Amino acid sequence: MKVLHLTPHLGGGVGRALSGLLQPSEQNVEHVFVCLEQAEKDHFIKLIIAAGYQVIVDPDEQHLKQLITDADIVQLEWWRHPTTISALLKCSHLPVRLVVWCHVSGLYNEIIPHALLEMSSRFILTSACTYQAESIQSLPELHKAKLTVIHSNNGLENWPRSTACDSQQELSVGYLGSFNFSKLHPDYIYYLDKVELKPFEVTMIGDALNADKLTAQAKALGRTDLLMFTGYIHDVAKPLDKINVLAYLQNPKHYGTNENALLEAMAMGIVPVVLNNPAECEIVENGKTGLVVNDHASFAEAILWLQQHPQQRTEIGENAAAFVRQRHASGKMQRAFDEQYNLAMQTQKQTIAFDQIFGDTPSEWFLSCQQHADLFKKDGSVEAPKDDYLRYSMSEETKGSAVHFHRYFPQDELLAKWAGGVASLC
Repeated sequence: MKVLHLTPHLGGGVGRALSGLLQPSEQNVEHVFVCLEQAEKDHFIKLIIAAGYQVIVDPDEQHLKQLITDADIVQLEWWRHPTTISALLKCSHLPVRLVVWCHVSGLYNEIIPHALLEMSSRFILTSACTYQAESIQSLPELHKAKLTVIHSNNGLENWPRSTACDSQQELSVGYLGSFNFSKLHPDYIYYLDKVELKPFEVTMIGDALNADKLTAQAKALGRTDLLMFTGYIHDVAKPLDKINVLAYLQNPKHYGTNENALLEAMAMGIVPVVLNNPAECEIVENGKTGLVVNDHASFAEAILWLQQHPQQRTEIGENAAAFVRQRHASGKMQRAFDEQYNLAMQTQKQTIAFDQIFGDTPSEWFLSCQQHADLFKKDGSVEAPKDDYLRYSMSEETKGSAVHFHRYFPQDELLAKWAGGVASLC
């Protein structure tokens, strides 16, 4: 059975997720990975090739069509990306057995196109929180039967335990993940500022994006000692080894699902403190595997409680590690996919009119995945969303934003105007 994975790239979360399939399959599945554009980071490409699997980068249209034709199953690694939609439209009306692995929640600014759900043989979610999405709720029962959840992190039982998690160690707080405010809570600094501990420093692990803004916010509050940035580190277990609490406060309207950074920290016995967002609440059980908070005050209280109760902190961390290591153990993801592939193989290949799902022009492709498409006017103007948290995802440089689509399709006049319009939102 040949499974062809279509993905814009193999960087970051998706590369980590797909590398979990690099084990011998009982179903003799042959995985072939197609990256639709050149890679900025090639770590997972090298890892997949070293494991004996084929990776094809930026194939031309004829080559891509032949790969799709030869595959038993085409697995679409789905999130709203201009390269993905462009490639799918080039391959419209080819017979295909389509399995979609959805890497976004579909709850907020990036929705899941209804027709994509209906036309797939199997549609796989990365978090049960996506069942709350309108496009899922409104599906007929016939199509709901093709849904399942497969979590996209694998082998977490092999992660080391953080040496900082011993109850004899002092409180040490950190953050791992994106600093982009469409993901990180825009008021992150103000949450930290409410913690009445001195000294209080948070280790920030991740790319430098927005580090200057975060530093400026802390400085404006007179908290120049609040943050310590590590910069990008590939082996995140090293800096995580120095913390025992993860202050993982995300934008309430973020796009994420499986939250790899959160899972990796939990696997090491680090106690997560999260907001009551859908994705995080699918992972963290309040008081057992972490602490779930609602606002600035409850966050400050949670951090103070963890500082004052080191034994309970260690116990919650142990619970977190046990839960994650069991749910994300090696082989689980692969066995779940093998089952889905077998179910997909019971269906016939069908032609899919991707232009009817996404539209004919790049501006229509962009709107097809927008929760609030009405904010993007036909005259090129952009209306600010009523929900302030959505401004950040709308003005993103990437993540399928208007700016992102415009960069790929500069000839589309509407996209050019919208890209300029969203720049004024933040």
